[in-house]
Amino acid sequence: METKALNEVTSSLEAAYCAATPCSQEWFARVCGVMPGGAKGGYFYKPYPLTMVRGEGCYLYDVDGRRYVDFANHHTAQILGHNHPAVMEAVRRQLERGIVLGAPVGVEAELAEELVRRVPSLEQIRFCNSGTEATLHAIRLARGFSGRPKIAKFEGGYHGSHDVVEISVTPSLDSAGPDSAPYSVPTAGGISPHASKEVVVLPYDDEPAVERLLRQHRRELACVIFEPRAGILAQRREFIQALHKMTQSNDILLILDEVASFRVGPGGMQEYCGITPDLTTFGKIIGGGFPVGAFGGRADIMGLLDGTQAGFSQSGTFSAHPVAMAAGLATLKQLTPEAFAHLNTLGDRLCAGLKDLFDQKKQIAARAVGIGSMFGIHFTEEEVTHYRALARTDKTMVRPVYLALLEQGYYPSHVMCMNTLSLPMDASHVDGFIEALGNALDRVTGRSTISARS
Repeated sequence: METKALNEVTSSLEAAYCAATPCSQEWFARVCGVMPGGAKGGYFYKPYPLTMVRGEGCYLYDVDGRRYVDFANHHTAQILGHNHPAVMEAVRRQLERGIVLGAPVGVEAELAEELVRRVPSLEQIRFCNSGTEATLHAIRLARGFSGRPKIAKFEGGYHGSHDVVEISVTPSLDSAGPDSAPYSVPTAGGISPHASKEVVVLPYDDEPAVERLLRQHRRELACVIFEPRAGILAQRREFIQALHKMTQSNDILLILDEVASFRVGPGGMQEYCGITPDLTTFGKIIGGGFPVGAFGGRADIMGLLDGTQAGFSQSGTFSAHPVAMAAGLATLKQLTPEAFAHLNTLGDRLCAGLKDLFDQKKQIAARAVGIGSMFGIHFTEEEVTHYRALARTDKTMVRPVYLALLEQGYYPSHVMCMNTLSLPMDASHVDGFIEALGNALDRVTGRSTISARS
């Protein structure tokens, strides 16, 4: 689509957005005075983010009284939807007992036992406050256990916001180096100038290159930390299985980052792929909507935290917060095999419907990526199997399509590639989203001016 025409459509959609959401605009102007940028990066999109006042089931309601079907689910965390009765009751009971008591309260043991039961690779587990903390502590354990200084991570992989993992998350392709041997590129301001020297960067979806790099650096690598980018990149199960074998044959620990991907099934991505990582990191759904993180795995590695080994510790005032533990346990109890079957059936229906839609809308190059209840939409003709293909997608299409979906009452991720389903959804929500996306594509290409609220 020509740039001028696309800009005109985007301006029209933005004007309609501003006219329909004046209260959100007022709240954004107010918060900009006291918070830099007005909203954290995960919330912000132009011209300003919606301010929500309530969630119920699979719906969100904004301050202007508009309702949206929620396909973002708080960055994948709200797998049961909003205000699930079991979670609300568990939180209420824990609040009556005490918010924080400065001691073990029992529910953290129950949640730990439930996770160990579900995930065979977990022998022991510790809780913290976020996915960032989980990956930080898992990497420290790997370094301490192996006695080696460096880590390997994948180009485009996101593992939170501490220095050593803020490398090559979104590097410019001009500075990223060869496809099969990516450079180690800092992608966050203010990190340690030495951080990039501690990281070997690997390419997704390239077994020979990964094998060569791991063999080259095996004597200095403590671990490979791998995020499967579920619902963002089209990952081959065979590649993940090959990575597992490579780490084993090169005597390098494998940390599987399941902060997002744990929602693909009862045992997460590792169950789906049939692998046994040495350590795993968790977050999001295991807190039932509250701040949470966890890391666990082999007992001989986790045992470094048992208090008898000098120099190893993990603590935090709010780690294993009782309310988060109660909400997380209640959430997992709802995630039965039947619940996952429902979610994954809807996910299959959605991806098939999106493929059919994109086959019909040949005026726009688009692809859907999905696994389980997670999916992404990319504007490209390429298969999106690695970071560089993701970086080459057409970003100019994202904002107008997103605004057109909001106009119709659908609330996906504003980057369009980290979307999820929730348990209260049914086929009508999935089919409605596909229809709304078709309307949005027609609107953006000038073929229609349909605007239907859900």
